[in-house]
Amino acid sequence: MLLGKRLKRELQVILKRKELTYGELDITFHRDDFRQRPVTATPSATDLDFNLDGLNVVLIDDVLFSGRTVRAGLDALLSFGRPASVQLLVLIDRRFSRELPIQPDYVGRWVDSIADQRVSVEWKELDGKDRVLIHEHASSASERTTHKAPASDT
Repeated sequence: MLLGKRLKRELQVILKRKELTYGELDITFHRDDFRQRPVTATPSATDLDFNLDGLNVVLIDDVLFSGRTVRAGLDALLSFGRPASVQLLVLIDRRFSRELPIQPDYVGRWVDSIADQRVSVEWKELDGKDRVLIHEHASSASERTTHKAPASDT
């Protein structure tokens, strides 16, 4: 949600508008792996106090991997109306890992990684620095290594 908040602020400056229609959507209970996760997911708040009927919506995600998170987001959106269109904006597109036929309309960076690796985003507001990390898979947590993704520091 930090990416969405930042984009909203930047668009307000670029478009010279004080208000933009903006909402935040929790997808926790729309995920198809909700009951299969080893740790129970903690839902966050949905802040979407308007109807989506007929609107052009941009769905925002930090890392696009399998497409399942985006699918859950699309399912959750339908609870708030029927948009005229939905576009997808992602900060990181892992490209080679789709399980569903979902492609972004807008991409910050493409990161080539193998399925065993995990890509995470750190945010200045939470972690002190903006950066994208690729975590190498290993048999134990103590053997894992982390690499900064090329050209992804913001």
